[in-house]
Amino acid sequence: MPYNKLINFPIWQGQEGEGRCQISLILMDTGNGINGLLTGGGKPHVGGVVLALPRPSLSGKGWSADIFITPVPGHKDVDVARTVADTLARELQCSVVVTAGIHSDNLNPEELGQIVLHCATLTQAALASFNSKD
Repeated sequence: MPYNKLINFPIWQGQEGEGRCQISLILMDTGNGINGLLTGGGKPHVGGVVLALPRPSLSGKGWSADIFITPVPGHKDVDVARTVADTLARELQCSVVVTAGIHSDNLNPEELGQIVLHCATLTQAALASFNSKD
């Protein structure tokens, strides 16, 4: 299939931060789930994949999600990808896959915190965009 066929799917893109802490999130709405790419830092790559499948909460109130995580050995990218996929699946009530690869050498705790915050900000911006289409 030619790559240009993909433009038929709605795509949301966002970016937060700068330099070593810059994060990009691209989400493609396939019409039957969301496929996402979360990358950033000085060395973007594929560090892991998270699949979130929404389901009614066991408490009987709201939604939850079953999460399946496949990290590349030694990578922690899936930690933020898990939060992004879980939030999107619960809020949009659809299956969500997020492939993540974020890396910059020798990040300090403050920079790690910025990256986590940027991921959360991007997730909320994406939700606002998807919810405005209802």
